[in-house]
Amino acid sequence: MAPNPSEAPLPSLRERLWRRWFPPVAVLGGIATLAAAALRARPEPSPSPGREAAGTGASRTLPMAQASASSLPAAVAPADGTLARTYAPVATIGGTAAAPPFKRSLLDVALGPGDEVFAMGDGLVRQFAADGRALAQWPVTDTADCLTVASDGRVFVAGAGRVDIYGAAGARIGGFAVGDAAKPASLTAIRVLGTDVLVADASARLVWRVDAAGRVVNRIGDQQKTKAFILPNGRLDLAVAADGTVLVTDTGRHRVTFWALDGTPAGAFGKFGMADPADFVGCCNPVNLAVTLDGTIVTGEKMIPRVKVFERDGRLIGYIGPEHFDRMVTQIHLAVDSRGRILAGDPVRRTITVFAAAAAQERGDV
Repeated sequence: MAPNPSEAPLPSLRERLWRRWFPPVAVLGGIATLAAAALRARPEPSPSPGREAAGTGASRTLPMAQASASSLPAAVAPADGTLARTYAPVATIGGTAAAPPFKRSLLDVALGPGDEVFAMGDGLVRQFAADGRALAQWPVTDTADCLTVASDGRVFVAGAGRVDIYGAAGARIGGFAVGDAAKPASLTAIRVLGTDVLVADASARLVWRVDAAGRVVNRIGDQQKTKAFILPNGRLDLAVAADGTVLVTDTGRHRVTFWALDGTPAGAFGKFGMADPADFVGCCNPVNLAVTLDGTIVTGEKMIPRVKVFERDGRLIGYIGPEHFDRMVTQIHLAVDSRGRILAGDPVRRTITVFAAAAAQERGDV
């Protein structure tokens, strides 16, 4: 019989003690890291999207990043020439006359089967063509927090204990509740894999694998000592690789974790550190995840806002520095298109920047 969220085992004494002492320590660690970062030289944020010149089109070519590695904090800048991939911004979505930015919020970013961009905020899902042209928009509930797009074009939107499903034209075609009514779920990420729907629940600190009707198939994340992920920041993100491996952030442990679809652990990489750019700083990183078609892993961090690209064994091969993001972001919404370009949504500036690797730029495949 499929597990039920309400039948989760009671926490052990060890876990109760961990929950009690870990949050204060994490907060102190975060404050210390923030203070250290504030003392370093940091680039000024780019102009507000609202100040962009009108009539430039929905997608424009941006200049190469002006900040060199030497201008970044020494503890987080990779040495020149040590990374296999160099990324630069090539376009922006939002902040133009044809595709204005969200006014109040940018909550998530996802890609459709034809590289259409779906972004959620201001109580709307907005759809853009691959070149950034605005195509459509429709309203969603006030509690909506994350979204994903299935291979058949259906859009899944999740929030406070509920998943709603929309057709390609924006009409609601279904939905279901997730979690125990006595303990409302906090749904912060969602992915669709065939007939399975994977939903990250930051309240339960687990990923629910459910079927198309919302019935629980199994849990992901409870086969470890604490029976759950450690989330000092209250966010849980996930991604699914082409081979079906499920990747989940474990921010309190500073790791990216790997899982089989049935919940069996399949490995992890990452650790806390401030000297090696491959490490994760602060109380709780990485916050966000995406996976490219070739299996490389993209992570987003807060405290020092930056994006990294890793091989599956944890080797750092690409880096997008904090000069590209507002210094106050607490997460960077990530998606990767079929050309390997990284879409990074900045929820403070409320725009989506498209980054391409140098090899793709040389081929003109941007």
